Amino acid sequence: MKINSVKINFLLNTTRMLLGIVFVLLTTPYVTRVLGVENLGKVDYINSVITYFLLFTALGIPNYGLREVARCREDKRKLSKIVFELGIILFITTIIGYVVLLIFLYNTRLLELKNLVLIMSINLIFTNIGFEWFYQGIENQIYITIRYIIVRFICLILLFFLVKNSNDYLKYGFIIVLINSGSNILNFINLRKYISFKEIKYKELEILKHIKPILIIFSASIATSIYLQLDIVMIGNIDKSSVALYNVPNKIIRLILTIVTALGVVMLPRVSNSYQKNDIENYKKYLNYSLNYILMLSLPALTGIVLLSKNIILIMAGEKFLSSIKTMNILAIIIFIVGIAYFLGYQLLYPRGLERYYTYSVAIAAIVNFVFNYIMIPKYLQNGAAIGTVIAESIGVIMMLYFSRSILREINFFSIKRLKYFTAAIMMGIVVYMITLQNFNNIVTIIYSIIVGIIVYFFTLFIMKEEYTQEGIKLLKKKFKKRS
Repeated sequence: MKINSVKINFLLNTTRMLLGIVFVLLTTPYVTRVLGVENLGKVDYINSVITYFLLFTALGIPNYGLREVARCREDKRKLSKIVFELGIILFITTIIGYVVLLIFLYNTRLLELKNLVLIMSINLIFTNIGFEWFYQGIENQIYITIRYIIVRFICLILLFFLVKNSNDYLKYGFIIVLINSGSNILNFINLRKYISFKEIKYKELEILKHIKPILIIFSASIATSIYLQLDIVMIGNIDKSSVALYNVPNKIIRLILTIVTALGVVMLPRVSNSYQKNDIENYKKYLNYSLNYILMLSLPALTGIVLLSKNIILIMAGEKFLSSIKTMNILAIIIFIVGIAYFLGYQLLYPRGLERYYTYSVAIAAIVNFVFNYIMIPKYLQNGAAIGTVIAESIGVIMMLYFSRSILREINFFSIKRLKYFTAAIMMGIVVYMITLQNFNNIVTIIYSIIVGIIVYFFTLFIMKEEYTQEGIKLLKKKFKKRS
């Protein structure tokens, strides 16, 4: 099985992330204005509820499966066996999950949104038959990227053709289903190209051996989802309009986080494979790449979001969402915090089989998140949820730092060289702040700030002789010399 280089996989993954940003930039202003705060809040609320059922039916298989596939991808027989075993577990949990959802639907206030729930529940089937974790584990980024582009393009056309007024929120809910899991049918069909179920002997199946590690990772997934979904559900139980006020900045922040963690997504199977082979040199090299990439992107992104939050909200959602500005400023902090948490959990602990420590960390953080949400949401609504998320994420990172302390010393995590990224972000922030004081319109302010901010940021890193900036310049020089 041919494995692409890290650079190619990273480029493809980054392409998807950038296209995701373009998709959000094109759709969010349209959807927020057409559906309005109330109906958009309904869709976001039900989507959060369905996400919980997705979490329970998938157990911890997406993360566990990715790691196990990465470890044995050179052995087709073993690979086929593991995929089949995990597929059986997913089939059983999906049936149970759907039955529980129907019972839940007819015994709660969700009944008033029955049609929306039934439409969006299709996600349960499509997502679990998609085996997305398999394609990530074998690092088939080309297929994932092509499929991603096709599905997003189709959904973009459907959105503008079908969603015309506030009563079209059911159609929007169906489009959300297609965005999230429409491509998974292709995944299921293409699976036979990589694995062979004919070679599997049913007597050799070891389904039970996966249960313990899956449940450990599942516990972490439950806790993590609290950061992502519980705040929305708790806000929705009090005021559904505030769900949209929270979800607009939350979507923007989470979208930026996909870029910040983009290299980590590519590196996880590579790090797992290197550690399994005891290739310590490459293992450490990949870890340092991931950490420096996260710092290099998260710090300027955080700075830019805080300084440009008003301009971003006005462009993306309009004046009805002005209350979201403060929410965005609070949530911006997690761009850095979650980036570090992703590195500690998925790059350090997971490949070494230490996922239990990651689970402990996010479980405690989840409890903290619930407590702060319970206290603050009734009074501060979306801003209270944002504060609770920041505090919970911070506690989770502190605990992971403690559990990873011996590994961190091996890779020189606290190197003073990494302070260069903080310095460059401060310099960029000063310049961007000065731009915001000028009398430009929102679009010009953002574009001007991004262009000038990037130049100032990387020029500062260059002046301070930051390692990866220097490497990038050397590569550019070599390419120009070859062309000349």
